[in-house]
Amino acid sequence: MPEATRAQVEILYNRYGAMVHGRCLRILGNKQDALDATQEVFARVMRHHDSFRAESSPSTWIMRISTNHCLNVLRNRRGRREKLQAHKHDLPQSHPGERVFDGVERAQLVRLLLSRFDPDIQRLAIHFYIDGMSKTEIAQLCELSVPTVRKRLDIFIKRSRRMLRRELVAALPRELDKEVNP
Repeated sequence: MPEATRAQVEILYNRYGAMVHGRCLRILGNKQDALDATQEVFARVMRHHDSFRAESSPSTWIMRISTNHCLNVLRNRRGRREKLQAHKHDLPQSHPGERVFDGVERAQLVRLLLSRFDPDIQRLAIHFYIDGMSKTEIAQLCELSVPTVRKRLDIFIKRSRRMLRRELVAALPRELDKEVNP
């Protein structure tokens, strides 16, 4: 890579590094993972600088790279969990009586839900629920119609509710059993 391009990437890092790190932290929920992801995003920017078409701003391009990378990290985590479960290793479970929707657990739940959707719906959900973008803004950014964004977000909500309902119903008999047979 020519020195001029390295200088350009350094400028991009100085300008957008904090923004990318914040994005990665919101999606991944772990400071070290977010730092690693930020470094990987800019390594990809350096490797693929020639793919930037200047149809959008550099920040949009870099944020798309960071979102895709973080979603890949989440998918890889899910894959590792599934492999462990397939080998009958018990993963840590939350304890009875814990409030499911508190702080870190809520963020972990959102990441778990996201990992169960295809990348298109994941992106839309992140833009809407994490970035706070409007459906119109998302439609413009992702080159979709507003009704398509609305329908895909509805899919995310309905499936997430079903998944949560199944998880809670599955946990309920264990909790009742513990109360009856302490």
